[in-house]
Amino acid sequence: MGERKALLSVILLTILVFFAGVVQAADLLGVYAGGHETAGMGGSIVYTYSVELKADDSYELKSYFVMGDVLYEFIETGTYSVDGAQLVITPEGQEPIEGSVNSDGTITIGVKPSQMARERTEAALTPSAIAVAGVYKATLQGAAAVEITLYLTPLGEYYYLAVPDSDSPAVHENGAYQVNGAELAFQVAESGETFAGKVEDDKVSAPFIVSAMMGMRMEIELAK
Repeated sequence: MGERKALLSVILLTILVFFAGVVQAADLLGVYAGGHETAGMGGSIVYTYSVELKADDSYELKSYFVMGDVLYEFIETGTYSVDGAQLVITPEGQEPIEGSVNSDGTITIGVKPSQMARERTEAALTPSAIAVAGVYKATLQGAAAVEITLYLTPLGEYYYLAVPDSDSPAVHENGAYQVNGAELAFQVAESGETFAGKVEDDKVSAPFIVSAMMGMRMEIELAK
């Protein structure tokens, strides 16, 4: 009788551990974000990236960095699995990469920050619930066409580029942003200046500097 009780206890414990693992995996669904800075091209390059763990056991890595007058994007997809505190991602056509689920709610995994990167960067990624994060673009026509790019990172930072198709200098701006419903609040990193905008239906409207020569802000609309 004692042996049966012991065996039953082991079986129950195994079932509890199994279901705890399933719940843990379900709780991990969502976006995790981070970044790092490295030396490159005579200066420094700031990488910002996110990993989305999806309900169908697939993941999507998105990484961005600004070099010159261009916002570069790198996207990686694959599958993932969770076993207790171990997280494993398998990029399409590549070998599995082991990481971890941390007690503070973050995950640690090897991230490839760009197509050109030779090695992965081990990064601790923080949960992000900023639904408006992403890249928004617009083209303004005038004496010269201006290509506008706004990147709202999943960690509340923004990068803005206005690049004319002439010899005029481009506009670079970065800082922080906050979301309150459909309202956006921006703060420029260099000057501390603040301004407000709106986000709705995958479109952002806000006053940005379009011309480096003029230096004035004007209301523009950008779309995903």
